Amino acid sequence: MSNKAPLIITDTSRPFWEAIARRELLLQYDAGADRYQFYPRPISLHTTEQLQWRKASGYGVLIAATRTHFAAAGFADRIPYWEGLIKLDEGPRIFAPLGGAGEDGWQLGMRMRIAWPEKNGEDHPFWFEAASGPA
Repeated sequence: MSNKAPLIITDTSRPFWEAIARRELLLQYDAGADRYQFYPRPISLHTTEQLQWRKASGYGVLIAATRTHFAAAGFADRIPYWEGLIKLDEGPRIFAPLGGAGEDGWQLGMRMRIAWPEKNGEDHPFWFEAASGPA
């Protein structure tokens, strides 16, 4: 039995999490404003248009990073670990674990890309790591 906090999936967030399970990053898109938004919401932040789900590139830029010493439920065995705020190429910002660069490898402004565990069902369904640019 896992001691991790359960993932709460709502009708609004379900398309996002189903896409993550398929190793795709989906964002909500408002065609009237020509803008993406994250995290999933039932309405647009910009207009009264109906939101669409669109596949995102999975690339962005690291704009903040922190070394976490006080873990969320179930992650105490991983501390310390790195988390970051990534400004996606599509515009929204996403907060996620960071992987791959190590202790001193994170630099603000560095190119990032989404990464997936080797198999589904691992501790976290995705993280971001350093990248040289879109594939």
